[in-house]
Amino acid sequence: MTTDITIPRIDLPFAVSQEHPLQDGLYPATLEWARRFGLVTREAAAERLRRYRLELCSYYAPTVDSGPALQLLTDWITWAVVFEDQIDEATAGLRPDLLAPVLDEFRAILRDDPGMPAPSNPAMAALADLWQRTAADSGPRWRQRFYDHVSDQFRAELRASIHRATRTPMDIATCIELRAKTGWVTFTHDLQHHIHRVWVPDTVYCSTPYQTLLWSAADILMWTNDLFSYTRESAFGELNNLAIVLQTEQGLAPQQAVNRVHAMIDDRVADFVKAGRALPDLVRSLRLPPDAARGAEHGLTHLRTLVRGSYDWHLSCERYQHGPDITANLHTLDDLFGITQAGGDANTGCVPEEGTEQAK
Repeated sequence: MTTDITIPRIDLPFAVSQEHPLQDGLYPATLEWARRFGLVTREAAAERLRRYRLELCSYYAPTVDSGPALQLLTDWITWAVVFEDQIDEATAGLRPDLLAPVLDEFRAILRDDPGMPAPSNPAMAALADLWQRTAADSGPRWRQRFYDHVSDQFRAELRASIHRATRTPMDIATCIELRAKTGWVTFTHDLQHHIHRVWVPDTVYCSTPYQTLLWSAADILMWTNDLFSYTRESAFGELNNLAIVLQTEQGLAPQQAVNRVHAMIDDRVADFVKAGRALPDLVRSLRLPPDAARGAEHGLTHLRTLVRGSYDWHLSCERYQHGPDITANLHTLDDLFGITQAGGDANTGCVPEEGTEQAK
C-alpha cells in the first residue's frame, strides 16, 4: 500500500538547467565503466542505473567543455549513487558492525595508505580507479578537503545505519544533521571545483556566508530529495527522511509533513540568497588577490548550479517512480561491499565498537 501525496513546486531563483552538448555520451561511457568494475553485472542493474539519468550530472558543470572532466564527475556520482543503494536498499545499511571496517578501507584508498591490499570488492576497485584518475590532477589542499568531507559522509552514513539496524527513531535535530551530511553535497561541490580548476581559499570557504551557502544548499537538496522519495521510503520504513521524522514526532498526516518540509525548504532558499548577497562584501573586505576573488565568485556560481541542477534532476529522473509493489526489490541488490559474504544478510542490530573508524 502506498501513500498518495502532492509535492508542491519549489521556487528557486536560478535559471532552469539546460542540456549539455556532451550529455548524450556520458551514460553509455559510465555504464561501461560500471560494468568493468563489477558495479553493474546484470541487465536489471543496468536498467536501474539508466532510470537515474546520471547524464544529468552535466547540470552541475554547464560551462565545462572537457569530455574527460565531465566523465570523471559522472563516474564519481555514479559511485556515490551505487554506494547509497548499498546503504539504503541492500544489506550494508542493516549491518553497521560490518559496514564500519568497509568504510575504513574506503578511507585508506583516499589516503593512499602504503601497503594497501588489492581491492576485495567492486566498490573498492571502482573507488581506487576514481581516486587514481583524480588525485594525480589535484593539489594537496584540495585532496585534504575532499578526504575530510568524504570521511564525514562515512561517519554520518554509519550513524544512520545504526538507527536503521536498531530501529531507533531519529529526532528532528538528528535527522536534519544527518540529511545534510549524507547527501554528498560537499563531495559534489569539491568535484565541481576540481573539474573547473577552481580553488576557494579557506579565508572564504570557512567564512559564515560561504558556510551558510554550502549547508543551506545541502538542506535544500536533501529535503527536496525527502519529498520525492517519501512514498517509497515510508513504504519500507526508512528513518532517515525529514518528512517521515516530522510526521512521526509531531503526529502529522503525510501531506501535512510534506507541506512542512516544503516550507522549511523555502526558508533555506531565503538563507541561501541572503548569504549569496553577503559574499561579495566579505571578499572585498578580505582584500583578496584577484585569483582568490574569482574563486569565491565561481564557488557561488557552482553552488547555484548544484541547487538548481539537483531539483531539475529530481523532476527528470525515474528513480522515485514505482509500481504497485513498492518494496519488491528491497534488500535484493548485489552485495558490492562484501557485507553478505562476511556475515550473512540478517539484521542483527550489531553496533560497531568505539575506535573502529580510523582517524586521519
